[in-house]
Amino acid sequence: MERLSGRDLRTLSVFVRDLYQLRPHDEFTTHLIDSLPSITEGEFTSYNEFVVGSPTVIYKSDQLPHCPNPLHYAKILEDNLHEHPVVAHFLRTNDKSAHTFSDFISARKFQATTLHNEFYKPLKMSFLLFMGLRAGKRMLSISRHRNDREFPHRAKTTFNAIHPHIQQALANSLAVTRMHNELEAFHKASDNGQQGVIYVTGRGRMRFASLHARQLLKEYGLETGPASDFLPTHLRDWLSHLRKMVEWRDDVPSVTAPLVIKGESGQLTIRRIGQGLNDVLLFEEQQTIPSLNQLRHFGLSKRELEVLGWVARGKTNPEIGQILNISRRTVQKHLEHVYLKLGVENRMAAVAFIGNTTSS
Repeated sequence: MERLSGRDLRTLSVFVRDLYQLRPHDEFTTHLIDSLPSITEGEFTSYNEFVVGSPTVIYKSDQLPHCPNPLHYAKILEDNLHEHPVVAHFLRTNDKSAHTFSDFISARKFQATTLHNEFYKPLKMSFLLFMGLRAGKRMLSISRHRNDREFPHRAKTTFNAIHPHIQQALANSLAVTRMHNELEAFHKASDNGQQGVIYVTGRGRMRFASLHARQLLKEYGLETGPASDFLPTHLRDWLSHLRKMVEWRDDVPSVTAPLVIKGESGQLTIRRIGQGLNDVLLFEEQQTIPSLNQLRHFGLSKRELEVLGWVARGKTNPEIGQILNISRRTVQKHLEHVYLKLGVENRMAAVAFIGNTTSS
């Protein structure tokens, strides 16, 4: 692949920093179409997205104002997609590298296809630079188009350099969209939802934190003192590191991946989304062992909840006794009280009760 010049790298650095700004999904895709011309050659940009098993299809392009009949051409593309060599390669291999038509088929052969003659040729975009992405059940393609000549190797190098950043920025935009769907504003954050929100200043001071976010900080050992409104040192150091990665520089910064913290009952994923000099942190928990907080209204004591929690993790009575520094007989007594309060007969039924209660 062709090396990028210092000027190209500085332009890419600006592109990447702006890519990570706080945007919901719809705004992110529009921004992507608007900003790609600043770093790549071409006349048009297109963005395609569909969700597997869903009728949801998104198509955006800066060519649409000049397209005489978008629905007509969308139908032609759909009917002849099997002739698309680049899309076929991506679907078959999941290859994330940038590609052009000429990587797979000669110009003469492609110009003989229905896809070229009824779609690309009338729209005056016979040459294509393609990037494919997957995000869960979402499949996406981002392309630059031109009609005069083939894209140079430098353009492929640029696409390959920005691919991981677009992948991560897309994940961020989907997280922001989920948040926007649940919240009308940060001060109305849902404390009962699965996502916590913290708004942080450049110095690490929490200007706003939803109750759920504070609970997650406590559960994963990230709680600070009751009088402190600063993030714990571990998170401040992580944020400082991320900010340094996206400062002005002559090369493309690394992908700003989320922070994942493993706990006893699951893992906590923290995403950072820059907003000027401040940051928005999104907290999402994936539980591997059900939370027992929902069982408090059955009258279980703190010790009984602890014992039940270790039972759910597969520990025996002697093992639980060693962990909690109590005798195995005391463990059994606690379990007998648990069985009575939950209306079950044995430890297997108690574990099943946990699963049914915490998943409902």
